[in-house]
Amino acid sequence: MTNSMLRSLGKLFFAGSLIFMSAAFAEDQREPMSEADLRSMLPFSSDATVKYAVCGKKTYPTCTYIWGAPDSDDAARVKLGGKPEGDTLMTIFAQARSVQDFDRVLGVYSDAEPVENLGANAVWSAKRNQLSLITADNMIIHVNVDVAGLANPKATAIEVATFLLAQ
Repeated sequence: MTNSMLRSLGKLFFAGSLIFMSAAFAEDQREPMSEADLRSMLPFSSDATVKYAVCGKKTYPTCTYIWGAPDSDDAARVKLGGKPEGDTLMTIFAQARSVQDFDRVLGVYSDAEPVENLGANAVWSAKRNQLSLITADNMIIHVNVDVAGLANPKATAIEVATFLLAQ
């Protein structure tokens, strides 16, 4: 093989790698939901605002939303590496290899109750205030709702999950 052929082969390999890496990278990237979307699904008091809306990859792509009335201590908490106080919604996304991987999720819930018509399989845990589901393409999604005084966190988690699945 000539140097020119090797360079061309290397460029082709590099271009193919970029396409593959871009697709894999895009799967890990999540954009935070807008405040309007959050307000349509979650209870906000009249003086509440979104204080924190961050999506990033920890172990898995995770989005955390915190809202409430503005608090003068929030800036100090954030400056020290913490998060502001308030009601919280967290969404976590994990790509499974097969639907059987969802069995591990089910294994950690002692109070799993089935949720019908959501993904390929879904369960609610009242102890955790968390909904977990797996889609037909084996994406596992967890929706954790920590909202003070929320009458029906399960219904709220289902609404958020339905919104995420429609995206």
